[in-house]
Amino acid sequence: MNILNIYNEFDINNFDLSVDHYGSEKCDRGYSFGPTIRDNYVIHFILEGKGKFTINQHTLDLAAGDIFLLPKDISTFYQADFQTPWSYIWIGFSGSKAESILKQSSLFKHFYCHSSRSSKLFSHMMTIIQFANTPLTSVNELLMVGELYKLLAALIEEFPLSHLEESNSSTKAYVNQVKKIIHSQYGSSLRVNDIAKKLSLSRSYLYKIFRKSTNLSIKEYILQVRMERSQYLLENPKLSIAEISNSVGFSDSLAFSKAFKKYFGKSPSKFRKEGQNN
Repeated sequence: MNILNIYNEFDINNFDLSVDHYGSEKCDRGYSFGPTIRDNYVIHFILEGKGKFTINQHTLDLAAGDIFLLPKDISTFYQADFQTPWSYIWIGFSGSKAESILKQSSLFKHFYCHSSRSSKLFSHMMTIIQFANTPLTSVNELLMVGELYKLLAALIEEFPLSHLEESNSSTKAYVNQVKKIIHSQYGSSLRVNDIAKKLSLSRSYLYKIFRKSTNLSIKEYILQVRMERSQYLLENPKLSIAEISNSVGFSDSLAFSKAFKKYFGKSPSKFRKEGQNN
């Protein structure tokens, strides 16, 4: 089967993962595409020749055996070489699981990697391309999506995210989760132990990664959120100090006033009065 210059596009509703389009092309000299932003992900495998790929204002020289990713919502540009233009195959896909699966591979971070035609990755891409010769039935749709899962599994196997990158990614995710919890629950009696339990982490580990990321302890961050929120609420003259105190998680207005004065160097009532005079 001559696979060059094939293009197939589908309207398939598989919310987890679906093949949107696939194809192959033997490019003319200097042929370019973009800059453009996509609403799905596209993996290219270069069969022969060479070209340039630009993403995030960084240009890469790529050649046969290289793989490059066109990520969702990021502007990309690519162009065939003027002397030795490339040929490539591509698979475009989307779905609710697409990003989380891709993030397990270093391709998602670096946008390119080097492989070979002997790889499982190439084999699964070719299997999907060969669906061009078959009718689009429900059975073939399932088989094609199955090959896409195999393709992504091979990608993770061949180009896994390093342990360090994976660890950093997990740490950032935990810190962001802590922040979300605090911003949504600062008005309640929020305790560090409760947050750690909710995330299934030890208090000491959570303290360590949060402080390293923010230069604040979790307690300090909770206080910061409460103080900044109370500062905003004090601008509303209809709210009493007691109401504001209660809304930002303090059990009584005296404790709130002491904390506010320690944080800002002035009492809530003085802060409000100065704001009204300005």
